[in-house]
Parts: sequence; C-alpha cells; structure tokens
Amino acid sequence: MNRRKGWLLAASAAVAVVGGSPAVAQEATPDYCARDLGQWFYCERPIEEEPKPAELNQIPQTPAMRAPELAELEQFQKELEEARNIATWRPSPETVEQYYRLQQVALDKGGLFADYYRRLVWTNPELDYTVKRPVVEIAKHGWTDDRISDRDRFLRSVSDKVGLFYVYRGSCGPCTIASPIVKGFADRYGMNVQAISADGASNSHFPNARRDQGQLQQWGVRQMTPALLFFQSSDVDPRTGEVRPRRIRGANGEMLELLPCRKREGCLTYAGAGVMSQEDIAERLFVLLSKEPGTDF
Repeated sequence: MNRRKGWLLAASAAVAVVGGSPAVAQEATPDYCARDLGQWFYCERPIEEEPKPAELNQIPQTPAMRAPELAELEQFQKELEEARNIATWRPSPETVEQYYRLQQVALDKGGLFADYYRRLVWTNPELDYTVKRPVVEIAKHGWTDDRISDRDRFLRSVSDKVGLFYVYRGSCGPCTIASPIVKGFADRYGMNVQAISADGASNSHFPNARRDQGQLQQWGVRQMTPALLFFQSSDVDPRTGEVRPRRIRGANGEMLELLPCRKREGCLTYAGAGVMSQEDIAERLFVLLSKEPGTDF
C-alpha cells in the first residue's frame, strides 16, 4: 500500500443565474423627464410586480408507499399489548385466553420465519456461516486443528516483528501463576518478552525485569496486574513511506497476512490482564495481528 502523503484538491464551479426586470433609471429631475429617453425611462419609478414563484422544475410530491404488512404488524402489536395489560390487570378465564391466543399467533409467525430462515441457509451455502466456521462436532474438530496449526505457524513467523511486555507486581498473587505461563509462551513461539515490575520486585522467571519508571502511566496501563501488551515494529518503509506486507502460508495453502503497523515508531497494543493460559494468549495475538474486525468471531 502506498502511504505517500498528498492532498487532492477538488474544485467545484458555482453557476449564478441572475434574473429580474430591466434596469430602471434613478429618479430624474423635471428637465430630465422632458427629454425623450426611450420607453424604459420614467419620471417616476414604475411599480415593480412581485416575482412569481417559479413553476418549472416543480415535481409533485408523491407520498412514499408503505408496505401494508407494517400496518398489520403495528395493529397486531397494539392488540397484543392491550390484551396483555387487560389480562394482567383484570385476570379472568376470558381475558387470559384472549391474550394467550394472540400470543400463540406471534409464536406461530416467529416459528414460520425461523423455518424459512434455516431453509434459506441450507439451500444457499454462500449465506451459511457454518461453512466458514463449523458448529457440528465432527467438523469443528477438523476446523480447530487447522486453525491451531495456522495460528502457531503465524506466531512463529512474526516473532521477529512482535514482542511482549509483561507487567507484574511482587505483591500480586495471580502474578506468581501468570509468570511461568508467559515464560512458557515466549519459549514456545520464540517471542521476546520484556518484563516490567510495577513495584520494583524481582521475578525468578524474568531475571532481566525492569522497574517501572513512568512508562506504564504513559502507556495507559491500568493498575491491574498481571497485564500483557504486545509491541509490533513498524511496517512503513522509512525511505519510501510504503507499507511492506508480511504474508504467511497457512496449513491448507491459505495466505495469512500480518496486519501492518502504520506508525513509524511502532504499535503498542493492550492484550489483556489477569491470568491467561498459553492458548488464550496465542488466540488473542493471532486475532489482533491477523484478523480484520468482523471477519473472525
């Protein structure tokens, strides 16, 4: 993608149509009026007629057609609401039955809609989302295996561009559980981790941990620990300004693309807080780094 900066200037021409009566001379003196100045000159200003509203280009407004089904639905909803209120306020065999029968009509309509909906999806595979993401158990296992394979291949391939910041506290009980998990994740995918101690405490799993010197507040990291952020180096070419995409081939030949970081200083993203399993961390990074919003849910 080309990120060269430029401005596109759009020019629009405005056409002014000037209309009106012919010019009228300024009020003249008696001597001036005695002269033959032509038919458009008067001793007294002629009374100008009020401009008539333009009749051209006036298209009669046709009221928008409204589907009769909407009127029927509104009338039914009104009757149903009234029947419910009457049955609630003055319950009797008759009032409850009236409400029940109307409610049964609504349930029948909903059931018919659901039946048409599933038939539509069955007979039009392009509308069936389960083709992309199966829900049937036997198919779901195969899809899950392929996804895990693609995810692991992807994360290992981008480990040179993506690193983790792990925030912990010495006084944080959950951090003692999270620290070895984060270390195991880093070893599993070959991803660099920089641990940051929010209170200056050491960490046996991350002996090179750094003490917070204000960067957590600058990053907007909340006080909750443990917390995980990931840093992605810039994909913008410093010489040309172009974005250099990174593509990885998946298990079935499908191409996976690392969503580019378009900031020259790199991109820092909050990935979550609390104790997370390695699978949860991997899934979050995989989605945030490779999936556009709305394409994977």
